[in-house]
Amino acid sequence: MFRKTFLALSAAVVIHPAIAMARPAPFVDLDELRIPDFDPDFDGFERDTMAMESVVSAGADTFHWYRNDSIGGDTFDIDCMATNTAAPFQITLKVEGSWDFEVHSATAIYVYTVGTGTASVSAGTLTLGDGDHVIYNDTAAGGSELHIDIPGPAPFGAFTSGGSAPPPITLGSGSGFGLGSGSGSMSSNPLWDEILAEYALVEWGFGEERMNYRFVGNNEASTLTTDLHQPGGSSDIDVYYLGDASCSSIAMPSERVESTVSVSSGHHYLMAGQSGDGPWALEVEWGPTFCDEDLNRDGQVDVDDLIILISALGACS
Repeated sequence: MFRKTFLALSAAVVIHPAIAMARPAPFVDLDELRIPDFDPDFDGFERDTMAMESVVSAGADTFHWYRNDSIGGDTFDIDCMATNTAAPFQITLKVEGSWDFEVHSATAIYVYTVGTGTASVSAGTLTLGDGDHVIYNDTAAGGSELHIDIPGPAPFGAFTSGGSAPPPITLGSGSGFGLGSGSGSMSSNPLWDEILAEYALVEWGFGEERMNYRFVGNNEASTLTTDLHQPGGSSDIDVYYLGDASCSSIAMPSERVESTVSVSSGHHYLMAGQSGDGPWALEVEWGPTFCDEDLNRDGQVDVDDLIILISALGACS
């Protein structure tokens, strides 16, 4: 679940004691060995790409996200203007090439680019280039709000050749790294259609190759309503909750028991804080699971993994 944190994947290689005495165990760096799921330059054309890597909102008056079909991506409307004016929020993005975002409104909003610094954000088109970016609010400003569109994938055939500007293609806005929206999503995976949280903690991101979502709140002021859409067939999700969290169409596990549950085709409304009494928490996770020995993450432990291990033999670095 989300409580495992967003740690880099690691693997333990077990070697017979007799072999271990002959030479030290090889070091296998999975980050270097893993093959990317998508190569933006696979056909010789350079493609602009973007990934929405993580989102956090800690007690904003209103945190409203919804899947925006008109742009094939996501829309955020986050407000900290009335009560919790110092509540922080962040949207973390990774861009290769150039990517445009439509900012409908922004009060005390900034973008931090790793290695470059901070710039203010105002209504209009926000263009982000190569790098890691964090869109965030100024918690000392006495109030902040942001209404922004994060578009989804462009048509797969879009490309740039020479100096022409391409329609961008996302590596995971929603589908791979964030909420589960966008046309790149697998039909076997669920999609969030909407998330609305008031005075609650909202966190999500991509960790250990699985999607992780965490919502936490207290008392009647904190509420959560969501629409989880299974477009077809069924899928399994891991669920953990505390207190007043429920879904009438999903067989929820017992309180504080992490369990895998089946999600059937259709819309499922997960809610929390509706009774207005006591603390609550809801954590949801889905995605592939792999054993440590599956070095290339193809779901099989076979000769391909052995080749990867053998190729890593050598002097300790």
